[in-house]
Amino acid sequence: MSVPDPVSISRRFASSATTGSAAQSVDPGCNGHAPADGTSALRMGLDIGSTTIKLVLLPERLPEVPAGAPADSASGSPVSPVFAEYRRHNADVRGELTRLLEEVGRAYPGAVVRGAVTGSAGLSLATLMGLPFVQEVIAETETVRVCDPRADVVIELGGEDAKVTYLHPTPEQRMNGTCAGGTGAFIDQMAQLLRTDAAGLDDMASRYTTLYPIASRCGVFAKSDLQPLINQGAAGEDLAASVLQAVVTQTIAGLACGRPIRGHVMFLGGPLHFLPQLRAAFERTLAEQVDSFTCPDNAQLYVAIGAALLSSGEPTPISELSTRLATRKALSLGTSRMRPLFKDVAELEAFRERHARAHIERAHWPVPEKPSEESGPDPDGPDDELDGIDDEGPHAASASGTGGEFRDGDCFLGIDAGSTTIKAVVLDGRGRIVWEHYAGNEGDPVTAAVEILRRIHREMPDGVRIVRSCVTGYGESLVKAALRIDEGVVETMAHYRAAAYLNPGVTSVIDIGGQDMKYLRIKGDAIDSISVNEACSAGCGSFLQTFARSMGLEIGEFAEAALHAERPVDLGSRCTVFMNSSVKQAQRESATVGEISAGLSYSVVRNALYKVIKLKDADQLGERVSVQGGTFLNDAVLRAFELLTGREVVRPDVAGLMGCFGAALSARATYDGVPSGLMSLGELSRFSLTTETATCKLCQNHCQLTITTFNDGQRHISGNRCERGATQERRATKSDLPNLYDYKYKRAFSYRRLREGAATRGDIGIPRVLGMYENYPLWFTVLTSLGFRVMISGRSNHELFESGMDTIPSENVCYPAKLAHGHIEALIAKGVTTIWFPCVFYERELVQGAADHFNCPIVATYPEVIRNNVEAVRDGRPHGGEGADGAEGGAGPGGSGVRMLSPFLNLADPATLAERLVEVFADWDVTLPEARRAVAAGFAEDAAFKADVRAEGRRALRWMEDNGRKGIVLAGRPYHIDPEINHGVPDVINTLGLAVLSEDSLLSEPDAAATGPTGATDPAVVSSTGPAAGPSTGSQAAGSTRPSHSDADRGGESGGSADDEATGPAGKAGETGTAERPSRTEPGKRPARPARPKKPKKTDWAAIARQAGSSPGTDQAPDPGDGAEHAVASGALSRAVAALRRRLGESRTDPQAPADWSDVTGVGLPTPKPVATRGVTGRLRVRDQWAYHSRLYQAAELVTTRDDLELVQLNSFGCGVDALTTDQVQEILESAGGVYTSLKIDEVSNLGAATIRLRSLAAASQARAAEKETAGKAIRTEEAPGEADATFDDAVEIDTTAPVDEPSAMAAVRAAEEAGGAVGGRELPGATGPVFTEAMRATHTILMPQMSPVHFRPLEPLMRRLGYKVELLQSATRDDLEVGLRYVNNDACFPAIMVIGQLIGAFTDGSHDPDSCVVAISQTGGICRATNYAAMLRKGLREAGYPQVPVVAISLQGIESNPGFELTATMGLKMLQGIIIGDTLNTCLLRVRPYEVVEGATQELVDRWNRIIAEYFEHKGRCPTWGGRIGYRRLLREMVREFNDLPRRDEPRRPRVGVVGEILVKFQPDANNHVIDVIEAEGCEAAVPGLLPFFLSGLVTAQWEADAYGIGKGSVAKKKAAVWFIEQLQAPARAALRAAGGTFDIEPSTVELARKASTVLSLGNQAGEGWLLTGEMIELIEHGVPNVVCCQPFACLPNHVVGKGMFREVRRRYPQANIVAIDYDPGASEVNQLNRIKLMISTALMAQDGAEPGTFERADRQPDDVPGSMVGEELLAGLGPVPDGTPSSPDVAGAERHRPRSRVRSR
Repeated sequence: MSVPDPVSISRRFASSATTGSAAQSVDPGCNGHAPADGTSALRMGLDIGSTTIKLVLLPERLPEVPAGAPADSASGSPVSPVFAEYRRHNADVRGELTRLLEEVGRAYPGAVVRGAVTGSAGLSLATLMGLPFVQEVIAETETVRVCDPRADVVIELGGEDAKVTYLHPTPEQRMNGTCAGGTGAFIDQMAQLLRTDAAGLDDMASRYTTLYPIASRCGVFAKSDLQPLINQGAAGEDLAASVLQAVVTQTIAGLACGRPIRGHVMFLGGPLHFLPQLRAAFERTLAEQVDSFTCPDNAQLYVAIGAALLSSGEPTPISELSTRLATRKALSLGTSRMRPLFKDVAELEAFRERHARAHIERAHWPVPEKPSEESGPDPDGPDDELDGIDDEGPHAASASGTGGEFRDGDCFLGIDAGSTTIKAVVLDGRGRIVWEHYAGNEGDPVTAAVEILRRIHREMPDGVRIVRSCVTGYGESLVKAALRIDEGVVETMAHYRAAAYLNPGVTSVIDIGGQDMKYLRIKGDAIDSISVNEACSAGCGSFLQTFARSMGLEIGEFAEAALHAERPVDLGSRCTVFMNSSVKQAQRESATVGEISAGLSYSVVRNALYKVIKLKDADQLGERVSVQGGTFLNDAVLRAFELLTGREVVRPDVAGLMGCFGAALSARATYDGVPSGLMSLGELSRFSLTTETATCKLCQNHCQLTITTFNDGQRHISGNRCERGATQERRATKSDLPNLYDYKYKRAFSYRRLREGAATRGDIGIPRVLGMYENYPLWFTVLTSLGFRVMISGRSNHELFESGMDTIPSENVCYPAKLAHGHIEALIAKGVTTIWFPCVFYERELVQGAADHFNCPIVATYPEVIRNNVEAVRDGRPHGGEGADGAEGGAGPGGSGVRMLSPFLNLADPATLAERLVEVFADWDVTLPEARRAVAAGFAEDAAFKADVRAEGRRALRWMEDNGRKGIVLAGRPYHIDPEINHGVPDVINTLGLAVLSEDSLLSEPDAAATGPTGATDPAVVSSTGPAAGPSTGSQAAGSTRPSHSDADRGGESGGSADDEATGPAGKAGETGTAERPSRTEPGKRPARPARPKKPKKTDWAAIARQAGSSPGTDQAPDPGDGAEHAVASGALSRAVAALRRRLGESRTDPQAPADWSDVTGVGLPTPKPVATRGVTGRLRVRDQWAYHSRLYQAAELVTTRDDLELVQLNSFGCGVDALTTDQVQEILESAGGVYTSLKIDEVSNLGAATIRLRSLAAASQARAAEKETAGKAIRTEEAPGEADATFDDAVEIDTTAPVDEPSAMAAVRAAEEAGGAVGGRELPGATGPVFTEAMRATHTILMPQMSPVHFRPLEPLMRRLGYKVELLQSATRDDLEVGLRYVNNDACFPAIMVIGQLIGAFTDGSHDPDSCVVAISQTGGICRATNYAAMLRKGLREAGYPQVPVVAISLQGIESNPGFELTATMGLKMLQGIIIGDTLNTCLLRVRPYEVVEGATQELVDRWNRIIAEYFEHKGRCPTWGGRIGYRRLLREMVREFNDLPRRDEPRRPRVGVVGEILVKFQPDANNHVIDVIEAEGCEAAVPGLLPFFLSGLVTAQWEADAYGIGKGSVAKKKAAVWFIEQLQAPARAALRAAGGTFDIEPSTVELARKASTVLSLGNQAGEGWLLTGEMIELIEHGVPNVVCCQPFACLPNHVVGKGMFREVRRRYPQANIVAIDYDPGASEVNQLNRIKLMISTALMAQDGAEPGTFERADRQPDDVPGSMVGEELLAGLGPVPDGTPSSPDVAGAERHRPRSRVRSR
């Protein structure tokens, strides 16, 4: 815990009251409860937190408080401390506590205490003092129980940690696991930005009027939001309140994790105690769901008071505790050390001397020549280096030869308006600095810039003039407008100019500032790539400053100490909240300040190298490296950089001025003789400005604008995302430039639903989220065809996110998924009672040749999370056979809540899809013919939608060619078109003068030869060249296959106007549908927009209804409230609806569905046709398994063929799948000389950083284009001949489904493919690699990574028996993890980093020869990214310098062929035996070890049986250790018997703690930080479900998959037989365990686990561990293990669903469940993990003490409703799609309503 202000509040508290009257002082007279002579013992509680120490003394006897009596602060708390102290420890925990105890000892001489210690930093100190340690939440809960037993939830904020504690029914604590955002330290940091302290920030917040969205996850993001607002003049009061509101949002969204905060809420911790406005922000947010709020007077002491209340043991003198603490030696945990920065003083001096040479020449102000003399440039001319920059830089075109001659008195001004500082230099004509300035901007960059300019004017000699000026940095636009500065330049280009001037031929520029990092890679004298820190500010200057301040040192002193440290501490590279844990550990081991400072310097550099630069090899940096930025002024950081990279780098002496120096060079380069418009001194004296805030209403973005008005009447508007916001001009479109994101959004949702009277099956809601951005046209058409009125949720916005954030179960899931909760809540608020949100596991195939077409795990399965976490949805689903839901959206008899239909579907099989729809909509009596017609219409509309997007893409490309403009392909997933998700990035691109295209807009049309006739070539499809067929009274206009857009998205948008989203008509009234091609832009005029077709007429739904014989109803006008607009896009849907009307009332048996779809074509509907386009996936390194990424790779390849296109990839924070896609897209682009740019986006806009990246990309693109302009024009001319112009436009405007030509880029690709060569005549990196041959079996050793020591140990002897040389790498070290971080994308999941690091580390450490080794890795082949581990491993090996090492990818599906490795039947059988033996051995080990009489006896027995098992596998049963031959059954029987006979203590069974989770982290001790040892050390017994079910889980659902997806029907019988066989193989193990008389648990069959899992979630959850993880949790809880640790890698997408996503429902069904999720990651805090596990165990111990007999079932008891005689085959037969979710599957509405189902629940 922490006080927000580091100094003032701490001092104030020292003399303030904690309990109303007791002073906080060491004066013993402060309270009369205890005598000073120590005649009676006191209770002492110590709370040692991340930044503070709290000490409380209580009297031995406390007043009795009646049970249940409410606390009354007015009458005094029942607990009144005798003494209390609260102070900062400044990271010197031991020293500060020793001093505090000495002070207390002097104040209370002779006093004795019973003490207890708590807090995140208290464990080791408790051991030193010999005092008991109490878990924080236990101590806190005890205080709450005594002082306020009514409290239900405790919200506690500390210095660097945040906690939400739920007290009922069992204590559960959520705490920040990955970041310190939203804590006291964060508030401190933001207060500094606002030039105040925490108390001042609170005071400012009390006067706010407007709230801005501010990121609270990390300082780098908050600064990106806050600093531009400061620079733009936003009111400090509003910003202060916004910061506090951000803390609230972070706490609720990040910690509540799906469990609502309700009842009576108590605020604890320093920030909440000292900041009333922070409490007010919580109260404002939670008012509607919380009964009451309370903040005790001594809230900051509650945890310490709880420790005192729980103190025990013999009384000890306080002086003795002080002595122990001062004299005892702390236990060393072996913190690793690094080499010193300098071996000796001589090395340090040489370093300083070398860097002193990198200086820029300085001079006095120039003396101008007399007017009579020549006023031209110096005879010597400017220096050659500067001339080189002028010629090579992006501004070279206007640098020289344009009349820009200057005389000696001419100077150039550069200003860098940074985030917290402002820098300026004035250069003379020779590039020398004649004036410089570096200072803080005091939060007002304009005033600071005005003062700088005043000083320059006053100090500048007569005759000297500023002839041109340039500004860069955060405040560029505002300062430029205020001072009339001549130009602005993006800061990356300014830094590059400066670096290239001072270090000619520079190859890399690394800039580390206060909270940001930049890396510029230079190639061919142009910026080749740009990287910035997007995920975290750890490793920046503020990171070091924070630690220096925490130790009471200035940063200079802190850095100097590092230079002389002999043994720097290895602290890793983490967020500040976790780094503190490492620092404290180092301090306990007597590390000096210098050793810690040096270690932090290493950490800063490693963070920059591996997380930002993603350095694999120092050669990436090139030979000439420049470093700059304020952080590199620290010699320790600079030296660490040189040591880690092996490069001597250049740090100029103006490292902190490089931005403004580069700006001044840019001004000099672009000077053309035109006088500067810079303000004169007189104008500056009259300068003034006023600011106001406003909300832009010109589009749906509703940007918060800051309008600055200057004294001359000019205005500057900031905060806008598009051109309309900047000019406040009311016009039809945001920009005249093509924007495919805007078009695609409108096209996807521009549909008008049925009128109420025409909707024969009622209303159905669809959330506008995730896959709906691709599939809404399909689902709207399908549901409308079935007679539903489709109600879509409104546009996304941040308020919508906040409305659903308390049901979000995982803080790390991507923002698009988080938004789904708000959209569901919005539909419910509208009164929608039935919601359609399907789990689309398989998308349609979008690109031919892709390996598969899965959705990403979140898109595919997130509806399961919604169903189990949104209460109204969960309560509305039918339960079992009870029929709780009505037939019409939950409104029927017995209905309750909202019903969500979330079936698992396969869009690639339309026939099975139709059958599934019949099952799902059984309550609505949907027949198979209806469903097939609906599917056919939906597929036709889906094809039309995709064709329209491609047609718009062709128009955009043609517009670019005609107007000589460039474009950016903004590539991502379909949901990235949501403006709330992309935060207006497309609009920003338009403001830069660039067109915006989407990745799918570049694709070619589906290949007719491969897919058959589509679009207008199929007579069943309505051609837009003629009238639409169908029952409509009159023909639709030409082009009616596209919906109109004139009112797009008007409904559902409060306050929006009709033209908010208008795209504008194609021409004036009376014009034909064919528009003339736009001509090239005339000079000075705005380029013409690409031609668009006319608006089609709206579908006449009333006429359709009349022809169908049904009443049109009463609501003739569209409902404006739900955002579903406009005429339907396809005549196919019109005919489907009409056919539906004609057949109303018919009741006949469904005919057999013909395979040729003749039943559909017979009524004029089209046959579902594929939509896949030709692809380039054969050249990829990765396995192309996800549908949308296939388009992404295709688009990247197309971009490489055009000089007028760049690609920017959008990816969401926490998206692990993009760890693969970003690397692959980067390889595609860079292999063709392109620049790769990615933008990481999250819930809070970071447009400032995005704009810098985009501007830099545009500048770099221009520089590259200048070099190859001639060749590029020639290529484009050949690809796009002018003769096709008229035909092209006709095709685009009229026949969007069958264009005559295609983009020139695609034509080039096709030509290359037809010629039989790779695109561009090149091979993509890593597309092929060395193969493990049969000959290598005798010469090469196969290295295998460790996954489970117990299970994998038999692998080596087994493989030797089969003729392979195999070595199992026994453990993964910290060095291996560092190797993994270096060679694996750091956004990849933890198992990938660890396993690949372990394999590559075997070569980097020199222990293995890469020329005689092969590496093996598993390949799952499913939806999980583990399928691509092999591709990631190949990439890592290549970049590490070992491309010759073959990779053996082992998969049951045979995904890759390995001639030298064959998975034979014998190998498979023995591997299965090994897994079963390992499961049995693990069960015995974990059951016996906690109770062994002789310590170590169990491990000796394990070692004995490991030898026997190894001999059994290697020598075919001959085991010398056993004494003869032993068979499989006997081995199992004897092993169990010996463990059962091992002497055990006679004591009650300990609390049992289950371990489930991701397979590697679950079984690999190095990955889970030895969680089993932790559990046993805390006095519990661990239970780990076996490994075998993981391999069986995909087999037992074979029938389910065949029925639900229509796949694998031919292999169902084989898979069932395989399950039966493996169960028989497991039978001897079960028999052996059963023979032990109940000692050991007998795991249920995998089929039984599937049955249990299906009571909570669908068996369609097959990503990662899938449904098995949930099934294991339920099995453990039902059989006496209610305490569960769920181990999962950070950002493991499947576990967001099957792990954290199911906790709420599991807890609801099993109130005794005590589950904790532990995230494992290279940057995760081990201390944090340990504390959370200890908390869970403390709760388990309390629960066991209070448990009644019979609370839990015995682990070996058969479930009552599953007879023991039931065989696996019988259970397997029932695993079809019917039981597809809960017992009343959300997939099936009525088919199962009357089937009785069994349920196993423990209440």
